Amino acid sequence: MESILKLFLLMSVFLFLYNYFIYPFLVIVLSRVFSDSHMDKIDEASDYPMITFIVAAYNEEKVIENKILNTYEIDYPEDKFQFIVVTDGSDDKTPDIVKKYNAKGVICLHEEKRSGKSAALNRAVKMAEGDVLVFSDANNDFEKESVKKLVRHFSDSNIGAVTGAKHIYENDSREASKGDGLYWKYESRIKAAESHLGSITAAEGEILAVRKSMFKPIDHNKINDDAAITFDIVKSGARIIYEKEAKAFEQASKNLMDDFHVKVRMASGGYQTMVEEKSYLFPPGNWFAFTFISHKVLRWFTPHLMILVFLLSIALMTKPVIFLFLLLQVVFYSVSFYGWKYRMRDLPGYIYIPMYFSSMNLALFMGFVRFLNKKQGVNWKKVER
Repeated sequence: MESILKLFLLMSVFLFLYNYFIYPFLVIVLSRVFSDSHMDKIDEASDYPMITFIVAAYNEEKVIENKILNTYEIDYPEDKFQFIVVTDGSDDKTPDIVKKYNAKGVICLHEEKRSGKSAALNRAVKMAEGDVLVFSDANNDFEKESVKKLVRHFSDSNIGAVTGAKHIYENDSREASKGDGLYWKYESRIKAAESHLGSITAAEGEILAVRKSMFKPIDHNKINDDAAITFDIVKSGARIIYEKEAKAFEQASKNLMDDFHVKVRMASGGYQTMVEEKSYLFPPGNWFAFTFISHKVLRWFTPHLMILVFLLSIALMTKPVIFLFLLLQVVFYSVSFYGWKYRMRDLPGYIYIPMYFSSMNLALFMGFVRFLNKKQGVNWKKVER
């Protein structure tokens, strides 16, 4: 029995290390070994395609005007730029603010009923005149050249979608800024490597360009619309790639509790995606399935592994090495708890990072519970802007 417990402990530790360290190292090394012929097919010509820029904005009166102004600063031919904002369900001033810009070409779609983001995006796409759809969120800002950086890849007919790089503004007044900033820098390295080798495992809905001919209406019950788009593109045989030079910036959540709830929702949507795509993913019969399991599925099950490792360490604590390992875990979680209790302070990295890591994995576990209980709908509570 003891040998079986040791085996499970070793397997759990290995899977944890594999997801956070071994897999990223593997794809980064492979991306440097193998060339990507796509880069030879990029056409930097000035004949840009017609695009439709789409924003779903529910009760975004605090940020929507800034988003509109930022969008008009994007460097792209005006005669090839259609702008649609969907404000379905908003009961604040969001629709009124958007309608102020009708004369400048902004199309406002509004229905009283809130049916979720996927339904809003589908409505906008029906009115889209562009050959390329560019999706964004109301609370992020594009750099001026970002759209050009995205659409240049569509000169390669094998590219179905291109996602840009999500950046977090440095802001000491927002609790999640440091953690989210570090996380997205880490993710950016992995995405760049995955993109070089084939397709990324997850698009960023904040900055995502999709070839309109490959867009399929999103199931209104889908929580993570960008994951649905990712699978539709990949399963059609096309690639979805990462363009790190196409940058979008946004503020982190004002407080970690808001950030926590966002990640609970995203995790619940992740489990939904995994279950609905299980026949494509398991067993992994292609490179994308392998990378998705390695990058995403194992990430969603990291809290389960952490719990299992802790319990197995207790069961095997009579072994000196494992007892020491258990003590290290106790110290790590104690530091995390201390950091959470005093998170309003300016914490040093050796306290903030364990706290952020532990709290976000707790959010993943709560997302799993919410998914099992079927309590996560497509309409969620907005975080404070």
